[in-house]
Amino acid sequence: MVDPAERHDKLSHQEYLALEEAEGLRYEYLAGEVFAMTGGAENHAFISLATGAALLDAFRGKPCRVFGLDRKLFIAAADKFCYPDAMVLCEEGRHDKLHVEGPALIVEVLSESTESYDRGLKFEHYRAIESLEYYLLLAQDRLHAELFQRQGPDRWLLTEASGEEGVIRLERWGIDLQLSELYRQVEFDKEHQS
Repeated sequence: MVDPAERHDKLSHQEYLALEEAEGLRYEYLAGEVFAMTGGAENHAFISLATGAALLDAFRGKPCRVFGLDRKLFIAAADKFCYPDAMVLCEEGRHDKLHVEGPALIVEVLSESTESYDRGLKFEHYRAIESLEYYLLLAQDRLHAELFQRQGPDRWLLTEASGEEGVIRLERWGIDLQLSELYRQVEFDKEHQS
């Protein structure tokens, strides 16, 4: 198979999906271009897993589904496929065996190599999802969370929480996420803690 980095033409959705299946690797797709995804650090894995578990528990009995980092998100307005660390899909969303569309909550665990992208262009793409109400960013080097909540078509409210006692409130569902649970088993580098 041709290395996607060596291609000069754009891939169709079908070619992109076939590429992932043939290679057994994950790629982000943006308007015909594909970008290989790298593996995350140990803390990234722990935070993603603990957040998914906390969300599964919090949404028990509610009409929403929780998806983890192996589930592909399609954003039609940006012609983009990507892999958030976690997503919550409610009544307004759709899913099939290949991907999810229209989540109400997206979670990303920040890393040095992706932080500017997660805060910048990726968040711009996420904001094009009409159903998206919450975008949660979790630091990887300390107990710190930033929750962006949609206030209108072009307005988002930022709420931050830090430390063992920190709590992120998802008002729509009456859910409190304890940072101590989201960061369970995470060991921080002492010189990077604040």
